Amino acid sequence: MNVNAKQINSIDFHSMDVTTALGFFGQMKDKIAADTTLTTAMGTVWTAYTTAYTAYDDAYAQTRKWAQTEDLEELDKLRDSALSAYLNALKAMTASPNQTKQTAAKQLAFIREKYTLNSADEYMKETTAISQMVQEIEGNAEAQTALTTTGLDDWLTDLKQKNEAFLAKMNERTEAQAGQQKGIVREKRLACEAAYRDVVKLINAMAICEVPAGYSFGSIIDLLNAEIEHYRQILARKGGSSSGSGSNNNNGGSGSGDDNGGSGSGDDNGGSGSGDDNGGSGSGDDNGGSGSGDDNGGSGSGDNNDDNGGGGLPGGGGLPGGGDNGAEG
Repeated sequence: MNVNAKQINSIDFHSMDVTTALGFFGQMKDKIAADTTLTTAMGTVWTAYTTAYTAYDDAYAQTRKWAQTEDLEELDKLRDSALSAYLNALKAMTASPNQTKQTAAKQLAFIREKYTLNSADEYMKETTAISQMVQEIEGNAEAQTALTTTGLDDWLTDLKQKNEAFLAKMNERTEAQAGQQKGIVREKRLACEAAYRDVVKLINAMAICEVPAGYSFGSIIDLLNAEIEHYRQILARKGGSSSGSGSNNNNGGSGSGDDNGGSGSGDDNGGSGSGDDNGGSGSGDDNGGSGSGDDNGGSGSGDNNDDNGGGGLPGGGGLPGGGDNGAEG
């Protein structure tokens, strides 16, 4: 048994909008699926997750059909044009007679090669790939310098703005036209969230117990944690909260944003917050929370777990930013 084994980090996916959440669960699924040794060892837990994700994706696909209006398609064309312009300019710059600019361009080309950037791809696949590439460049000081050196910063800024405009319109149309499908999407999303939690718990437990024997969990956990960190940064830029501030021994958080927030104190978990969906505050030896919001909230205190308090779906309070131990009603 390895009590110091690496563990998959937590993330408050309740603060993700519908498209971001689908992208997150899909990315995590694809990365785990590439490791057949691990998926085989997980058995029915892995099968349940892939089934839940497929159901969520299918439900969202229906709302996406309604979202594909003429103005959305026009924004997609503008985004595709910006993508083509950036890629062509980058390719040309890698052959620049100016050695400094050529070297800088090759740095950016190295990052570009990590992502599948194809204007013919399905909407969310293209949107996610562009978003991730832009974020990596923006978060890398050397890449930022390379942008300035090559003069490609204007092209990348244009691509970023048009990609964000497309995503904003897509979310708008999804919300405006989803109608009766919205409840189905929410139901499938909650099922996917629960199945994802089961996968994380199982992998973390397997890493500690070193099962299967001889399997190295470090690489896959590092890979998954890198993806989690990527989405945490996305949420931070959007003004959501994946964690906050707290006191005492373990977990507490405060935050505000479109969905979740929390602050807490106690020996283990507590959180309070407000937002469109989840929030909670709590105290006690382990878990408790109270909160308000359009959907979820809960309150509780005590020596161990307080699962009874406000109404709504699970997520009233607890773990980072409005987490897992709220009331269910």
